Amino acid sequence: MAKTFIGKACKLFSVIIAAVLLAGCAFMFAACESRHPEITFTISFNDETYTIEYKLDRSVAPQTVAHYIELIDLDYFDNTVIHDYQSDRMVGGGYTYMVDDQIDMNLPVMDLTPLDYEGITTDGNGNVTLQNISLWRDAECTQPLNRLFGEISSGNGVSMGNGSFLSNSFGALGTYTYAYKMTGEEGMKDFVYITPSESGASNARQYYRNSVQGMFYIYTSTSSSSDGNFCVFGELKNEDSETALQDLRDAISTYQEDEELDSFTEVKTDSVVYDNMVGNGSYTLYDDDRFDVPQCRIIIEKVEVTKY
Repeated sequence: MAKTFIGKACKLFSVIIAAVLLAGCAFMFAACESRHPEITFTISFNDETYTIEYKLDRSVAPQTVAHYIELIDLDYFDNTVIHDYQSDRMVGGGYTYMVDDQIDMNLPVMDLTPLDYEGITTDGNGNVTLQNISLWRDAECTQPLNRLFGEISSGNGVSMGNGSFLSNSFGALGTYTYAYKMTGEEGMKDFVYITPSESGASNARQYYRNSVQGMFYIYTSTSSSSDGNFCVFGELKNEDSETALQDLRDAISTYQEDEELDSFTEVKTDSVVYDNMVGNGSYTLYDDDRFDVPQCRIIIEKVEVTKY
């Protein structure tokens, strides 16, 4: 009898300990997700390397931060390039010069290879493999999409964060898409859907405002601004990172002067954006919207999460 009682007590004690450990593990993993995750860019230009650290903000853009961290963990941005060097920002996260698993420095700068976003974020049957889902193809939310809900101040009607937005300042890290410039493109999907609200309001959202895949921009102007079309989700972590970005900008100016170039960039006349939410799977940019491709490669060697 005593043995039976002791045996039952031991089993009960084991169950309690297991429950406590399980709760502790859950708490530990939850605690690992900080309000301000940190990431590091390693960027090379003209044989020099620049390390730029960012502090992200989950409270402002939780879904955006989760999306980009998931892509970083997939090594999505490693060995990609800045393909569009605009007057106030440099845009990356969409193209590379990779050949046989390494950057081919002999390729003409116009020979950009698009990243296989669909292949990386879906399985062989087209099912989305990303864990962080914010959009659906259908109003019933049964068909998840690998696009990102636009946590932006312009026209979306809902914010997943605390209702505030970060502005562009020097070095700001933001989402990027060209779809907002191509509204009305033949065959482009009109609407995607978010989780229905309890109020019964429509959960349809315009696709061009919610079309982000993996592109991003680094804001290079020293003048602060706001832009309702994009979500700023990260800021430079420290003065060292600010100095590194400024050093990169100075190196670009020096390169242009040394090479006696009228412009650091060349306009890519066949600037094609690949998007399977458009009828033919892509759309072409025209006039001022085309890529301004750097004449000397700006390579994103690696992006890594240093704090979750």
